[in-house]
Amino acid sequence: MKFIIFPDNPEADRIRSILPTALGEKVLTHRSGRPWLLGQWPDFDIVQAESAHARVALLGTVDITETALAERLRRVRSIRDLDALASSIAGSFHLIGSVNGTVRAQGSISTARQIFYGTVMGVTVAADRPQSLAELTGAGIDEERLALHLLTPFGAPWPLNEVSMWKGVRALTPGCYLEISANGADRQVPWWTPPEPTVPLAEGAVKVREALDAAVTARSRGTGVLSSDFSGGVDSTSLCFLAAGKSSELVTVHYEASGSLNDDKHWTDLCRTDLPHARHLTVPRGTGPALYSPLAEARLDLEGPAPLARPRARIEHVLRLAAETGATRHMQGTGGDELFFATTTCLHSLSRQQPRRSMQHIRAAASRYRWNLATTVRQMSAIKPYARWLARSTDQLTDQRVWGYETGWEPSLRMPPWATEEAVLTARRLIREAAAAGPEPFSPLPVQHEMIRAVQANGWIIRGVSRIAEQFGILLEAPYTDDRVLEAALSIRLEDRISPTHMKPVLATAMRGLVPHVLDRQTKADGSTDFYEGLRRHRHELWAMCEDSHLARMGLIDPEAIRPVLFGEHADARPFMPFDSTLGVELWLRSTADREGAP
Repeated sequence: MKFIIFPDNPEADRIRSILPTALGEKVLTHRSGRPWLLGQWPDFDIVQAESAHARVALLGTVDITETALAERLRRVRSIRDLDALASSIAGSFHLIGSVNGTVRAQGSISTARQIFYGTVMGVTVAADRPQSLAELTGAGIDEERLALHLLTPFGAPWPLNEVSMWKGVRALTPGCYLEISANGADRQVPWWTPPEPTVPLAEGAVKVREALDAAVTARSRGTGVLSSDFSGGVDSTSLCFLAAGKSSELVTVHYEASGSLNDDKHWTDLCRTDLPHARHLTVPRGTGPALYSPLAEARLDLEGPAPLARPRARIEHVLRLAAETGATRHMQGTGGDELFFATTTCLHSLSRQQPRRSMQHIRAAASRYRWNLATTVRQMSAIKPYARWLARSTDQLTDQRVWGYETGWEPSLRMPPWATEEAVLTARRLIREAAAAGPEPFSPLPVQHEMIRAVQANGWIIRGVSRIAEQFGILLEAPYTDDRVLEAALSIRLEDRISPTHMKPVLATAMRGLVPHVLDRQTKADGSTDFYEGLRRHRHELWAMCEDSHLARMGLIDPEAIRPVLFGEHADARPFMPFDSTLGVELWLRSTADREGAP
């Protein structure tokens, strides 16, 4: 899918005339007859309707029919009237509206569906991909912002994470919609706020299950064959059981990991017996592509850098298998950890609300993470207001990361040890400039902001993986990143998100009675054997890429500082987290170096 949105303005026809032919394959118009929405999308991936005053197109997966959408539009008189529609539909979608000559465009809170916009021929034009707008304007990349993408673990912090890498192209702020008037002017309008965490577990688990069920139903509607990852973890397993019976055929795909410490297959085999009517595929151990392969063929999406180099070949392998079964949609469990695994920031927020009740959990966390008294006190100390926290984070950009769980608005920002002084200074300056503008967090409660930002990091990755999936004629789906699912998870009381006996107590309670075996699982898969095997096979290819690095020529990294990571001995794969981010930037630069004919 790709599309461009035009205002109800005479310049729209001129802009349309310079679009690549493929981008104008399908056309929807304003009531005036001028072009409104142009692009490419499968017929089953759009629901559209109109009334006397409004036209709306929902691009993506939704649980509403055209008849029901038309009925809802009868009450719409203004762009703002679409708030109720946007806040009630399950699924993952772009909402594009045209009401009395004014355009409304928005994606999802997770940014798995995102909107970008810029000025073309004096009027605002929007799209789902920034490079589509850059092609119209001839804009190049904003090289200064490359330094921010070297940051780990999530890249740039809020609000810098939503700044496009293409000059003159802006990204829509999550929780806002873009309004474009008939004269071509634009403004961002806030419409969404996160729910307060006040719902008790019994009631909240029902809401979570209903939201996830509706999300999976949206993926199943009109779908002949639906495929899904079946890792053996509670996230993907829950999706498989929710999907059972909703489409003509369910296909599950299990990628068997190497190593004796990975027990995913054991749990998958247990659960398969309770899904007898699904078709189960397994990629046997050692038969799929290794991690980090083959980088010579890696040309990722032009939107921006994403850390997909390590798993890309495996993602392609799974998607190819799914597509060969006839599946048109493939589900992943991405986002489940971020919604349902309680972090130390959740514990911190609980300690502020209910100090006495939090004590047993604080003692358990201190034991689990081996905190001494000083560390425990520091973790539970007051968190500075967001703008001050953001400014202070720049003082630690080059500090050694202390591995383990930490408390804050977002994970601590670190530049990799191979970043040059120029890169560090640039990142520090950009972050301080953003902090000086006084940005507000998504919620005054740090745990709520942290959860939203973590889901947005997943949304960014999902956008990149979705573009890979399109190469195989299949749509990637991540129900845990849907707005309604996010809202249900955010609404749960903090004390109910933490349990001494369950890793994900809310999801376990929500799925009880539907999903067997894995809800009480206490282990987490270890993927180190596959990682080391991939590194062994492709270490020299990775080093050759570092020696011939675009980032090095731009003065942003020192390749020699990467050598100890690639050729040294490591107790685990954590030192490769910053390397994967750097590699993602490098591969993206190589892709943008050859933009001719890019979508």
